[in-house]
Amino acid sequence: MYEFHSIRREMMAALMLGVAAGAIASVTERVDAILTGGTATPLGYINTYTWIMVSAVLFGPAGAIITTEIQALIGLVTFANPLSWLWPFVNLVFAVSVSLVSIGISKFNPRARTSTKLILMSITCAILDIPLVYLVIVTVLGLPFIAYLGALPIYIVLQLIPSTFLSYIIVRVILRSGILGTQGE
Repeated sequence: MYEFHSIRREMMAALMLGVAAGAIASVTERVDAILTGGTATPLGYINTYTWIMVSAVLFGPAGAIITTEIQALIGLVTFANPLSWLWPFVNLVFAVSVSLVSIGISKFNPRARTSTKLILMSITCAILDIPLVYLVIVTVLGLPFIAYLGALPIYIVLQLIPSTFLSYIIVRVILRSGILGTQGE
């Protein structure tokens, strides 16, 4: 009985993180749309991938999927960005991949530090950027290949630096607060 309540509580927390991420995205993606006309989403990107990694570390695969899909659906319903229709699919790919990395790390090194997990998850997202940024920029937006080549390093850097750093800070704050009933490292 305890395990069921614990899982349910974690999924509710992941849902709440998704709502928080969606509220933040409502602002960041609109700023992105104003600044770029909807052809680039750097602030929305940092927001989304920060919360994917936070939720994956704290709640595992189901948590990462719940958080990112709730955030993407809020963006879709509120028309946060001209590309909002695409984010549930793209974010799901990232959430599942990050979750698999988190599971792998937990299986092979159960005592791995949070920072190690986040760095490996972030590297996974950066690698996934190669095909997914192409999908968005060239296939969906119809921009030339040169635009993809210019945007790819930007998105990889956004993934590796601000998203990883913010994820680490947020996870540490949540764990240290004891709000989840655990004490952080």
